[in-house]
Amino acid sequence: MGQGVERRPQASSERRVVLRFCLAFAAFTVTVFIALYGAQDTIIVGLNRHVAWLAGAILSALGAPVASRGPVVTMGNFAVEIKNNCNAIYEAGLFAAAVWAYPAPVRAKAVGTLIGVSLLYLVNLVRVLSLLAIGVLARGWFDVAHLYVWQALFFAVVAGCWFGWILRLPSKT
Repeated sequence: MGQGVERRPQASSERRVVLRFCLAFAAFTVTVFIALYGAQDTIIVGLNRHVAWLAGAILSALGAPVASRGPVVTMGNFAVEIKNNCNAIYEAGLFAAAVWAYPAPVRAKAVGTLIGVSLLYLVNLVRVLSLLAIGVLARGWFDVAHLYVWQALFFAVVAGCWFGWILRLPSKT
């Protein structure tokens, strides 16, 4: 009579794993972002100031004429203010949500989160330093570098960190 499509039990199981990951990722992401929004005054403001201070300290150690006050870093007649999307905290939260949603041992998740967030922090520091240099040396390119180039690069770094972490997980075979 009619030929039915044979369903593989493995495909159904794989779909459940993918669905479980997607739902967990969405739940972790919403939770992290709500927590970060709630921590705006207690954590985020301090982090912004810390990023500005560290950028200023590095540039000063390199001999650049720089001043850092609160979340503002000034080099010559160019200044940037470190704001919420300049501190990598939301990107780190997105990375952590992806790590914790993935089916892996808790220890691997904890180590992966620690290493990945640290790497994202360092890349963000490079981002801030490079944007300061671009602002001083080629001000006309600052907005392009800030709004487009570094946004895309940082998203690629977050994805690369996550895929790199997954590739280093022990195989289940």
